Amino acid sequence: MRRFLVLLCITISFSARAQLTYYNSEAYWANFSLQTDSIRPSLTDTCLVFVSNRHLYKDSLRFVDEFVDTAGLKYFFLQKNAGQWNVFQVPTLSEAMNMMPQKRDIVVYAEGMGKIFTTNVQRALLMRSQYNVNVVMFDYASINTTYRPSKNFRFARSNARISAPHYFRLLKTIQQARVENEDWIAHIKVSTFCHSMGNIIFREMMKHQPYEELNSVPFIDNVVLNAACVPSKGHKEWVENIRFANRIYINYNRSDWQLKGAHLLTLTAQLGEKLKGKRADNACYVNFREQGGRQHSYFLNFPHNDYRMTPEMRDYFVQLFSGNTAVLEEEKTLAKKQQGASSEVN
Repeated sequence: MRRFLVLLCITISFSARAQLTYYNSEAYWANFSLQTDSIRPSLTDTCLVFVSNRHLYKDSLRFVDEFVDTAGLKYFFLQKNAGQWNVFQVPTLSEAMNMMPQKRDIVVYAEGMGKIFTTNVQRALLMRSQYNVNVVMFDYASINTTYRPSKNFRFARSNARISAPHYFRLLKTIQQARVENEDWIAHIKVSTFCHSMGNIIFREMMKHQPYEELNSVPFIDNVVLNAACVPSKGHKEWVENIRFANRIYINYNRSDWQLKGAHLLTLTAQLGEKLKGKRADNACYVNFREQGGRQHSYFLNFPHNDYRMTPEMRDYFVQLFSGNTAVLEEEKTLAKKQQGASSEVN
């Protein structure tokens, strides 16, 4: 076990550092331009919305940093034009969403450990392009490029926890937009998607924020807890308090390489790795062990990664992110086979 943990930490560390070297370079940041208030976006279809709690330094090349600003949220509209990202700070979420060139189903996306602003842009862009949705990225500081891996693990978990009030405020804003039937959300399905340590934010919100204020009427179609890096034991209690969504999905994978490492580091089974204790009655559990292999981010196809989702997996996530009822066909087939085998034995 010790050898496995050391090997895992070294592998993840080298991979993360190589990516950060690229995405945090001056050359890469030069592709991002924080615009002045007087400039308005031109017409282009490649757009994202970011809701960030990072510190903002308007005169710096790296205009958002690697620490959480507990003072409040910042809203950005991002537009890609001829390879250049133009970033506009706007006062409200509604203003950012009304700048979107086309109404599509919305995914409110919170990532896990190891993401600076530019890598979150890359992830959000992949989700937008592969699933044809409008992405609202909840952008928090989940790594510091000067820290060692063990310190970053603690840093990311701590920042996820202190970001819960900001995430709660974001959901309250979306709830209010639903109530007032604002144009950008009218007749649109909205799903939340938390990946890995992004689920710490969601769990902390359900444990320490006044979530009852969200529960009056369902305003989220699908809540998706994907590869959740939170304790599996005892999850039933807080998941069953989620009544502001029509459906809840918990995606897990016992072979997930990174969650095995988190299990060893915390000495606690992770919800996205294996199920411990009682299941939540209001959640649908989807097992990716057969199709996901050792992958952790099995919901996207990355340009420089040999891993590719099966057609069944992609169809499942298409339905999830469209706010519809979703079934992983392969898992349903396996369940039928297991049920048939059990009947034969009996």
